[in-house]
Amino acid sequence: MHAFPLFNTGASSLNIIDMILNSRGMVLIDLLVLIAFSFITWYIIVFKSIRFIKSGKSNTLFLEMFWGGSSLDQIYKKSGELADGTISKVYIAGYKELAKLESGNQPSEDKGHKLQNLERSLKKAAMGEIMEMESKMPVLATIAATAPFLGLFGTVWGIMVSFSAIGLKGNTSLATVAPGIVDALVTTALGLIAAIPATIAYNYFQRKIRLQIADMETFANDFLNIAQRKFLS
Repeated sequence: MHAFPLFNTGASSLNIIDMILNSRGMVLIDLLVLIAFSFITWYIIVFKSIRFIKSGKSNTLFLEMFWGGSSLDQIYKKSGELADGTISKVYIAGYKELAKLESGNQPSEDKGHKLQNLERSLKKAAMGEIMEMESKMPVLATIAATAPFLGLFGTVWGIMVSFSAIGLKGNTSLATVAPGIVDALVTTALGLIAAIPATIAYNYFQRKIRLQIADMETFANDFLNIAQRKFLS
């Protein structure tokens, strides 16, 4: 029988590390998976938070520059300094396509076809940014959905261990049932610790992604209108 500090005389607080170290077999595997889930969740939270902060600042600065009266050429030259933004990358793709259309290499193309090419280029750039923003999001969704069930699995397994110990020893003393109950409680707690931040982060980042998609779509439409009025008329 393993020693569990939680139930020692004079113990005043839970010692999660000792509980984990005292776990064995299937419960230990379950705990290690849940701990890994928790680390992965917080890595993604930190990584994406930094990414969205940088992207938001870059988008704000780019839009201020774009609507500040600078020429398209000047904006293009400065866009490289705002590479963290999603809108600036959409603009770069649109500018390059517009420059190609206006180069005179495709004289047979009518206005409608040129607009279609420009719109396609903007959508392709936006889609690339959307895919980048949505990277790692399925991992958060998977952790949010599976961690509670892994915690429940550990709970059931711990209770089974307790009943098995009762059957082998023929008594229901605290020393007999304690190891299985502790395993059950720890896996339940770690399952929630992994799932709750993943769920909150997933919903938060999904909202950020939707907002940036809306900003890119709005900018793409504005860029198309400007190109149609000034360059493709």
